[in-house]
Amino acid sequence: MSTELSLFQNDLPDFLKNAEPDALTKALAGNTNNKRISIRGNVFRMVVGGEEVRKSDSRSLQFIVVNATPHVARQYYAGAYDPENKGAADCWSLDGKTPDATAENKQHTDCTGCPQNIKGSGQGDSRACRYLRRLAVTMPGDPDVYQLVVPSQSIFGKGDKDSMPFDQYVKFVASNRRSINTVVTQASFDTDSATPKLFFDAVAHVTEAQYNAAVAAGATDEAKRAISYSVNANASDGANKKKALPARGAKAVEAEAPVADATPEPKKRASKEVKVEPKKDLQDIMKQWAE
Repeated sequence: MSTELSLFQNDLPDFLKNAEPDALTKALAGNTNNKRISIRGNVFRMVVGGEEVRKSDSRSLQFIVVNATPHVARQYYAGAYDPENKGAADCWSLDGKTPDATAENKQHTDCTGCPQNIKGSGQGDSRACRYLRRLAVTMPGDPDVYQLVVPSQSIFGKGDKDSMPFDQYVKFVASNRRSINTVVTQASFDTDSATPKLFFDAVAHVTEAQYNAAVAAGATDEAKRAISYSVNANASDGANKKKALPARGAKAVEAEAPVADATPEPKKRASKEVKVEPKKDLQDIMKQWAE
């Protein structure tokens, strides 16, 4: 055994046995172990370091929301739809009002007046610039933080008390004098939608231990990274990307396939597949990983 390998496998000092890589080490390593839940193809998929490692046969997933973007974000891809492309978005906004200062191909000075924000600027009646909201979530019994990107048709609109879009769901929780991290949230696929669309509802109160863990997880660097935009975070899993401009090799966050928007419109102006054992739920797999 080489000296380098034996250093990490043998004679580990007691005070280091429970130590984890700190924020600096993760930053220098490029955060290669980032975890997220993809909803590509109306399937919940576990993606780690850009590689799909598991998928679930279940049509629903339970989790605790520990952090989220305070505003609905936007992102725009200039090129043709390409499910295999891993380029960064050309323009994006974290607050949904103005393009981010780091966006390489800003489309307008503000999002409201942007030509990519007009109905019909995308495929069909959709907008070319997509709405989304990023969540940082933990699973009951699993302390790790996962990113879940909620697409536009899962954010806006109105449903019944058991099947609500995300914004309506959060308002419902608040109207009952509860915080979003005090309930176990269940996300379920709308089986009548051809493209990934989620409904949300609360299925249980969290335990005291789960609440304390959720508060702590929401303040971690992992949670902050999960709700931020980075051109080389969250590598593509082969899911619905648009082509980036030439000579760019950075990886992008997940974006959904073009769909019609249900949000108010401004007036128009002149991977490889991984085989999974049947009947194995994604949450069970996550619990096994945590153990």
